[in-house]
Amino acid sequence: MSYYMIIFTVMVLGSFFLALLARNYPMRRSGGLGQPLPNPIGFILPAVAFGVFSGLRNNMGDTFYYIYSYNLLDSDTMEPVKFSFEGGILYPYIQYLCRLRSPDPYALIMITALISVIPTVFIIYKYSCPYELGIALYVLTSYYTFSMNGIRQYAAAGILILGTKYLLSDNKSDFLKYLVFVLGAWLFHSSALIMIPIYFIVRRRSWTPFTLFILLGTTVATAAFDSLLPSFLGAIEDTTYGIYAENGWFTSGQETGSDIIRVAVLAVPLVLAYISREKLSYLHGRKWDILVNLSVINLAFYILSLYNWIFARLAIYTSIYVIIMMTYVITEALHKEQSKGVYLASLLLYSFYFYNVRYSIEPYASDLF
Repeated sequence: MSYYMIIFTVMVLGSFFLALLARNYPMRRSGGLGQPLPNPIGFILPAVAFGVFSGLRNNMGDTFYYIYSYNLLDSDTMEPVKFSFEGGILYPYIQYLCRLRSPDPYALIMITALISVIPTVFIIYKYSCPYELGIALYVLTSYYTFSMNGIRQYAAAGILILGTKYLLSDNKSDFLKYLVFVLGAWLFHSSALIMIPIYFIVRRRSWTPFTLFILLGTTVATAAFDSLLPSFLGAIEDTTYGIYAENGWFTSGQETGSDIIRVAVLAVPLVLAYISREKLSYLHGRKWDILVNLSVINLAFYILSLYNWIFARLAIYTSIYVIIMMTYVITEALHKEQSKGVYLASLLLYSFYFYNVRYSIEPYASDLF
């Protein structure tokens, strides 16, 4: 076993048991869904560990290309990036500032890693229950390792996630507060604007005919996407994803869809949530409806990604809410005496899934290890 794999395993297990210990010594305040809030040490140490480990990488996904483009910059000749309020401007601005101070790209990788990781672990800490299960699923569903691929978009997700309180709020005026986080994320990646219509879509009761419409609609769209492709390419040509319309990404046949196993894995907790919908809705109220609807939207993105995996990039903004929902489904959907068995079984099954999924952790490398 390589050094990095030993460090990764120790980090994950250490964070899991620290989160378990933190849950046993909770704060006097309640979490976002009324659950006991674990001791903050259980948040701080895992957040720093996950953030630093991610920030020390020199590959994984498109990290190599970000490092390569950074190394092409010459601090003596590069043109200054003037900050302006436009989509995606924040990343080149931060890159420019980092390059002025150092030719080493790792400051940029570390900054974006911390922006991606720390808010995510904080929201898991604040909303999941049990907390240690949220930490485990953060890794085992591959959200953490996937965050090392797609630097700008996961940084945008980190900013968006900080607005979770307002996304789950019943107060209509909180939309303006959530909009601040959306616009902050938009400065990293313009695709973050998709959370504006999603904000309104999920603010309805769960398990209505509209739920079935979303899932059936995306399934039909995936099956018939070849006939819808010309209209789709026309719709995205002036967006961040316009480059994919120009370079034959969807028409060359070189890029394939996501693994159907991933879609099945995401569908299972929704099935359990549906079976126990009355109990879970009674326990968590309106916020539960929004969490379920976000998970349905997330599954819809992955159904579309069966045609081309690029659609899974949109699920970056909703996947964290699936993890939160799963912690409650695993521990509350069944009777108390059954929940322990389901808890252990879920850890084993998701561990097996993680170590067999594409881009789990095998490609990781660092100059430090």
